Amino acid sequence: MINLEIIPIRNGIITGEENTFEVLMRASSDLAPTAGSNKRLPLNLSLVIDRSGSMQGQPLIEAKKSAAMLVDRMSADDQLSVIAYDDRVDVVFPVTKVTNKPLLKQLIGEIQPGGMTALYDGWSVGADQVSQFSTKKYFSRVLLLSDGQANRGLVDEKTISSECRSMADRGVTTSTYGLGLHFNESLMTVMANAGQGQSHYGQTADDLMDPFHEEFDLMEAILAHRMKLRILPELGVSFEVLNGYPQDQEGRFNLPDLAYEADVWALVKVTLAKNICNKPLGSLIKILTATIDFLDTEGDEHRSNHSEISLKILSQGAFASLKINKTIQQRSTELRAASLQEQAHIAARREDWSRIDQIMEELDGLAHNNAWIKASLERLKFYSVGRHREAFSKEAHYKSTRMRSRSVSRHEDNQSFSPASEREVPSYMRRKLEQGKRQS
Repeated sequence: MINLEIIPIRNGIITGEENTFEVLMRASSDLAPTAGSNKRLPLNLSLVIDRSGSMQGQPLIEAKKSAAMLVDRMSADDQLSVIAYDDRVDVVFPVTKVTNKPLLKQLIGEIQPGGMTALYDGWSVGADQVSQFSTKKYFSRVLLLSDGQANRGLVDEKTISSECRSMADRGVTTSTYGLGLHFNESLMTVMANAGQGQSHYGQTADDLMDPFHEEFDLMEAILAHRMKLRILPELGVSFEVLNGYPQDQEGRFNLPDLAYEADVWALVKVTLAKNICNKPLGSLIKILTATIDFLDTEGDEHRSNHSEISLKILSQGAFASLKINKTIQQRSTELRAASLQEQAHIAARREDWSRIDQIMEELDGLAHNNAWIKASLERLKFYSVGRHREAFSKEAHYKSTRMRSRSVSRHEDNQSFSPASEREVPSYMRRKLEQGKRQS
């Protein structure tokens, strides 16, 4: 069901010296979506809505619209709970089969704004609701929405992320939705990363409708989840996964969920010690082996094919004549851009605009051969030139997060990117120009 490939940037290594190079690990499926017949796991969701005082008015109205949309898109086999929190937490309704949709939407519509923001407490109650039915036969996730800073209850970022990680290990993942320009983007993305979910934000409540639809589109299209990549290097070989995917206790890397028509990928920097490259020219050197453990649409455990990579030892001249894999080159460019944007995010928190200006110049250089990066930098430049700290900080941070872990189309073209062509692919693979704005 899942095919795991390992592709080197060049199909060879240089004799007599230490070699460092990149390989792409790409997970895909030959299954194609069929209208009306795609099977998915029943959903077991908890929507946790911030109703603190800052949500009063249009933000809370739009949040409730998003919740109603979620109800409309769920089936009678799915179950949902809704939690509302300010400085206290209320269960609007507990885990409930989505059969009486008008009643559920009525209860959501009755949520009223309140006081401060006990973000962790709200998430914790939502996670407890989901965990009651967290089996391999459900896709279980908490969807957390907030427009502010956690200022009541537990507020320590490391402790909260640890709790999200622990719950994900038990099968309850977490996705986060930040609203506006005053929420804690670091906390929200750390929770989603540790919780093995998605992280989104919208500058306005209306902007959040895109990511809510995107996430539901993804959940409907998932072929495999709880994806765990295991990499086994040979003696004298070391490696680093450049995407920054978190690892579990067994050392496996937590990959994004695999959906129809999408590839999930990891870019791995591999280093071969000099002594294993001293064999005769033409010798085939085994580098590493990899597998992926995952759950399918029935909730059953599987392991992908064992994929391995071996490369020939070549002379300097023969190596120099090898073609460079363009897909790997583009992924490497994206991860470099992601790293620079995260550095820019950190600089923005310090209001170090001179450093940001330097980074923007570097990003311009990287964008030369990647039309998506080039186009998506325009709005970031606007925020940079205007010294809009919060808007710049959040957009840089979420762009970085997206580039590191996005699902990709095998037919993606980096040279001829256009917003119009992106509308032709499933929403969970679209390359947005601005993460915090609804696409027209």
